[in-house]
Amino acid sequence: MLDAARRLVPAPLLQWYSGASAWAHRRSVQRAVLALAILMAAAVYVYYLRNVYEGDAYGYWQSIRWDHLYDNAINSSSAPQGYLYSPAFDQVLWPLLSLPWLLFHAIWLGLLTALLTWTARPWLACLLFATFLVPGIDLLAVPRHYLSSGNIFLPMTLAVVVGFRWPWTYSFLLLTKVTPGVGLLWFLARREWRNLFVALAATGAIVLVSFTFSSNLWFDWINVLRSNSGNAEPSFAMHVLPLVPRLAIASVMTVVAARYNARWVVPIAAMIALPYIPDTALIMLLGVVPLLRHDAWTEGGAGTSGAGTSGAGTLPPTASAPA
Repeated sequence: MLDAARRLVPAPLLQWYSGASAWAHRRSVQRAVLALAILMAAAVYVYYLRNVYEGDAYGYWQSIRWDHLYDNAINSSSAPQGYLYSPAFDQVLWPLLSLPWLLFHAIWLGLLTALLTWTARPWLACLLFATFLVPGIDLLAVPRHYLSSGNIFLPMTLAVVVGFRWPWTYSFLLLTKVTPGVGLLWFLARREWRNLFVALAATGAIVLVSFTFSSNLWFDWINVLRSNSGNAEPSFAMHVLPLVPRLAIASVMTVVAARYNARWVVPIAAMIALPYIPDTALIMLLGVVPLLRHDAWTEGGAGTSGAGTSGAGTLPPTASAPA
């Protein structure tokens, strides 16, 4: 298919692309781009340290300081609001959330900035960070909005991407926004029973430990999920279809992608399956990048596939591209 597409490209354009690609793969060029990406990331980080916005990250930090974890969410009668994740999220992050707000913000922002740089890789990272210099364009504003809000979309993306190698990371999806766990259909469609078991067992173990210490909070969370299922979606949601049709679409996408070994589709399906899709959720599309590159940390380990030797069940060989 790739060869057929190349035959449709004019020869001068193809020759220019080959030369540009060879230049981009020079070690000196790659090192310069990596240094530039790090410098730009550091500049963006310092900017948001000085211009703090109390967005989603502030909501996470504030949640452990409420009298009751789900008071705002349970009492909500309109759009979803308040703390909406499982008790396990707060319990795991409690040491970090217990820090003073500005210190927590500095650590959390640093983690997200580093994760954006790492996931996008140097060339794309430079482009994304450059958008901080181009205000007023909504699509280019996604990285700015995302880092200022501090939502968990990038950690979720990482969980999907590395989930092919370490399936237990799906517990993060299932215990926060829940519905992006549709990616587990990949293992089901490919009959990778061991991976599916690891993902579900890890989630079950976390729930069991957390439930032992705070069973009442788990019942409250279930009530929150039930009540929010009938609430209106936020006005800033970008999608047109409600959750159920989007879940169906995401499920079909994941199953078809599993049949053709198109792992890059799964982060897209996870984004579509979100309870609602704000503009900052578009950052999840970055998960496509390391999967298309077949970076080593996205590849399945030995013995993880249970689908035999069929074409649909065989993972592509690891092809480590230059950093």
